[in-house]
Amino acid sequence: MKHFLIASLSTILMISCQSSNSEKQVSEKTSVQEYAYFGDSTFTIEDAMSAKTIVESFQTKGDTMFGTVAGEITKVCTVKGCWMQTAIDSNTNLFVDYDYEFLLPTNSQGQNMVMTGYAYWDSTTVAELRHYAEDRGASEEEIAAITVPTGDVKFKATGVKIAISTSDE
Repeated sequence: MKHFLIASLSTILMISCQSSNSEKQVSEKTSVQEYAYFGDSTFTIEDAMSAKTIVESFQTKGDTMFGTVAGEITKVCTVKGCWMQTAIDSNTNLFVDYDYEFLLPTNSQGQNMVMTGYAYWDSTTVAELRHYAEDRGASEEEIAAITVPTGDVKFKATGVKIAISTSDE
């Protein structure tokens, strides 16, 4: 009887340990995020800030501000993938370009990304604004309505990591 009790307790202990190990392995698998890399892929995603944070910091610090920004791609050039935008708030987007050093997938709108580079102040001419509107598929009326240049904080990305959806099921 004593041996049976020891064997039973040992079996229960082994099963409970095995169960917690497999749960740990599953949670480790699902917490790992994979990325598609564009441009510089050597930057880390830790301490990435929101577009709102970098714009607010830039406005108090001045000329140029280097940083890593994380967020969702709200708009992307549907012709070549030569620019994108990410939300600063519900009404405003941060314009991001990369000087044709790399191109993003033209269907990456709505995907999460992390980018590194720098924020800077720049004006956008009417011709550029109309070109961007054309790239995003705006109507002729919308394009013709653009008549005033803008000045905004922009972001020059040296590298972008786009989160890849994976299912471990």
